[in-house]
Amino acid sequence: MVINNRGNLKQWRLRKFFAFLLGMVLIVNTVPAGIASMVFFYNPENSVDNFAMMKSEFDGFLSSQGDFSFQPFSERATFEAMLADKSKTGIYLLSSSHFTQLKAKMPLDAKLVGVSKGAFEQRKILVTKDIANISALQGATIAGSGSEEYLRNQLEHMLGTEYSVIMPKIKLLNVPKDIDALMAVGFGVATAAISSEGSLTKLGVINPKQHAQLKILANGEKSLMLIVATFKSEQGEIDTPLLKVIEAMGQQPKGVQELKMLGLDGWKRIDTLDAAVVKQLGMSK
Repeated sequence: MVINNRGNLKQWRLRKFFAFLLGMVLIVNTVPAGIASMVFFYNPENSVDNFAMMKSEFDGFLSSQGDFSFQPFSERATFEAMLADKSKTGIYLLSSSHFTQLKAKMPLDAKLVGVSKGAFEQRKILVTKDIANISALQGATIAGSGSEEYLRNQLEHMLGTEYSVIMPKIKLLNVPKDIDALMAVGFGVATAAISSEGSLTKLGVINPKQHAQLKILANGEKSLMLIVATFKSEQGEIDTPLLKVIEAMGQQPKGVQELKMLGLDGWKRIDTLDAAVVKQLGMSK
């Protein structure tokens, strides 16, 4: 009798063990391999005051749409190291210039481009108040939003090789937004500002008097706004669920709020753009 009870107990334990294994297989199978669940963000064109707050805000929105989360980066090298780690599948938010550089080394595919006031391109300009010409910028303080590397690259493109000798003598003042850079010039804190054309127009609405005192000293080239990218896959559109959430942000109040943190009010699909525009990203249509 004792022997039979032990045998039954052994069989019962085996059944429990196999049931557990079956449950684990079912759980694993409910999470499709390769489906993106995280948004990775790095943009040297914007200064972020509080990355923890940014993550908290985006996590709140994304988690309400599914099992999604947000990870911002402050360092380019760390962001690129994450991209090189193929085990981390996700959606990537980065500047168009950075995307073009990375696409030469990685199989990235641009899916969406940011939109602000109906425009998906922007031009950076150098704005001043009292400076008569570029040569007078020697030793000047120039305000701008973004990393020092980004701001100096913008200046080099706008000023050209003719004025490369004054570049090392220019001091940079980092501010959160373009509009802050323009106001720094208006209040005499900076000699000039690197700003977008749109921000200068916005200043004209906020402070017409200050706007009237400013003038454009140099122009940069037009570039696309923030890019949403994925890795190319032989399995097709594996990132569709999270991509749809990102694309539809402008249709929800909470999503609109998060877009404002990126300086945007919506997204536009890359495959709807003209071939000449898509070519800027090193892609063909």
